[in-house]
Amino acid sequence: MAPSQTIIVSFALMISVGAALLNLPIASKTGRSVGLLNAVFTSASASCVIGLTVVNTAEYWTWFGKGMILLLTQIGALGFMSVMIAAMLFTRHPITLRNRQAIQASFNQDDIGGMAKFAKNVVLITLIFESAGAALLAVSFYFGAPAAVGQSVCQGIFHSISAFCNAGFDNFGSDSLARFQNNTPVNLVMMALITAGGLGFPVWAEMGRFIKNPQKRSVRNRIIHLDLHTKMVFVITAALTLSGFVLFLLFEWSNPATLGLLTPFQRMQAALFQSVTLRTAGFHTIPQEGLTEESKFISCILMLIGGSPASTAGGIKTIAVGILIFSMLSLLKGRNDLEAFKRSLPLDLLQKALTVTSLMLIVTVASTLFLCFSERANPYPHTFLDLLFEACSAAGTVGLGMGITPYLSAAGKIVLIICMYLGRLGPVTVVVALNAKLHAGSDRIGYPNERVIIG
Repeated sequence: MAPSQTIIVSFALMISVGAALLNLPIASKTGRSVGLLNAVFTSASASCVIGLTVVNTAEYWTWFGKGMILLLTQIGALGFMSVMIAAMLFTRHPITLRNRQAIQASFNQDDIGGMAKFAKNVVLITLIFESAGAALLAVSFYFGAPAAVGQSVCQGIFHSISAFCNAGFDNFGSDSLARFQNNTPVNLVMMALITAGGLGFPVWAEMGRFIKNPQKRSVRNRIIHLDLHTKMVFVITAALTLSGFVLFLLFEWSNPATLGLLTPFQRMQAALFQSVTLRTAGFHTIPQEGLTEESKFISCILMLIGGSPASTAGGIKTIAVGILIFSMLSLLKGRNDLEAFKRSLPLDLLQKALTVTSLMLIVTVASTLFLCFSERANPYPHTFLDLLFEACSAAGTVGLGMGITPYLSAAGKIVLIICMYLGRLGPVTVVVALNAKLHAGSDRIGYPNERVIIG
């Protein structure tokens, strides 16, 4: 199999094994099976680091079930091949060329050189962030809510992994982190972990080189010489987060169901958390059902964009959106080249960005239409925008919902499972894996050029 096909099969196998284990009576507190479809849904949600649930995570699953969800989340975020190669490095097992190709495909790297070291750094960076986050959250939970030391430590570990992996699974109940809405330390740590996981491992590798600074340059000079990828990730991430923050304040400031009853500082904190969590995390401190229609629409856009490439986040990705924006700006300036931060970009990147965006939109629209058809007789009150919200949450691997997820019909759950699977793998990965000609690079036929009219 080609590397991208290996990734698709490994995710499918991981979902299947996870579903089989979650379907065991030992996984549920009731001592009964959760049902095959619900087990597959939960396993897909965990493996694809989403967080959509059909049962309450805190109240339904035993520690065995929660442990399985956490393990699937961790492996799903890092990628099965990354975990496998890290284990091979630990046991001094030789790394084959096919292993390196799988890592290259998993993280969309251009150069196959150094893939074993890259996989090792991925695991190391993850352990550093999750360990620091677990310690800070354990202290925050212990002083912020009355709980024993052991329980606070367990909660800290669970939510640190879930936050850095941008999964959205919580262990507090149906209200997610609403009880910590006014707890600034918990909010800050969770937002930091979500953002760190969504920036991408290549960015953190670059920041490591930035800090070490072997050339002994000034800080300004080092910033200028950062990779274009890193610059674009930071600028676009900051712009999206700030835009979401301002828009949520604007549309929810007087809404009593969300921010209207809070103090000005609490409103800003909750609005910022909402903007950050939409970067494919899935936690919430305000009820999503209470959002205004405008905020729901803005949420759908942010969920579809998602995080950055080679990260634990999903979605169209910031770089793809950035390339589309810079392409538009270059055209408006009358430039023939695609330019960003005084650098020219190859036009094939624009083609890839358009393909990713188009396919993600097709998946989302198709899923929404299927949900409209399958949930016509659903007694749970919902609107078209609610179903669009669910589809965007699944395709963007976010995990936020309007409360209808547990009440979806069997067909509706299957639609979301497929949507989650495609959203995590990425539409392009699926297309490339199924297109043998593209793998072989056999497109050698050239055709005459002809122009068409646009606008």
